[in-house]
Amino acid sequence: MVKLVVLGSSSLVATEQRRPTHLAVLGEEHGLLIDCGVSPRGRLEALGFERARIDEIFITHFHPDHAAGLPLYLMELCLRGRRAPIRIHSGAETVRRIRKAMQLYGWRKLPGQFPIRYRTVRRAQREPVLENSEFRAFAAPVRHVIPTLAVRVEQGAGARSFVYSGDTEPCAGLAALARGTDLLIHEATGAGPGHSSAAQAAAEAREAQAGRLLLIHTDPYADRGALLAEARAVFPGRVDLASDGETIDW
Repeated sequence: MVKLVVLGSSSLVATEQRRPTHLAVLGEEHGLLIDCGVSPRGRLEALGFERARIDEIFITHFHPDHAAGLPLYLMELCLRGRRAPIRIHSGAETVRRIRKAMQLYGWRKLPGQFPIRYRTVRRAQREPVLENSEFRAFAAPVRHVIPTLAVRVEQGAGARSFVYSGDTEPCAGLAALARGTDLLIHEATGAGPGHSSAAQAAAEAREAQAGRLLLIHTDPYADRGALLAEARAVFPGRVDLASDGETIDW
């Protein structure tokens, strides 16, 4: 069984209870980490997934609440004895910056470092990212203040899917990627350049004919009831707010 775990659900301004938004897709043999604003290792252990194998990492864009924890996480894995390769997928500019960050942190001087394999994801609609025996992923560009990708993950012969928006304003590319998805996980930071309100996220879910909407990347100090009411007034399906540590049926 493949599990979807919310490791963090906050916007950039996080709290002790709510960490920056990042997700894990965990199968019996394979694992995918989506974004890495903080290292997920400790939280994975606390949730009982300490033995989960993350072999793929997808970074939506190079802002600190989505990428700053990546060097620390990789170095922790190295010091904990990992030797298997790990693949990092992102857009060209983000890959370039991650490589530079790893260089600045002295990755190649760390004893026993494992191979990191970088894969540049093209900014094209439904661009293949990865495929293994348990799930596959596709990406598409969205509208943020820097180049950013959304991701769609599908599992099983029935192709049950979820889509994570990344940081974005409403855009046609996201609606196309999310068409018919079982679950749209959409940021609701607030309306403004590069971001969306709860109502705008709900409109995207309605346009995509998604089965369910999960609001994420929200201000931890915002009124949760107001966010839900705003989205439910627009989207007729189920609407929830993401919480750190929850495992989602998708």
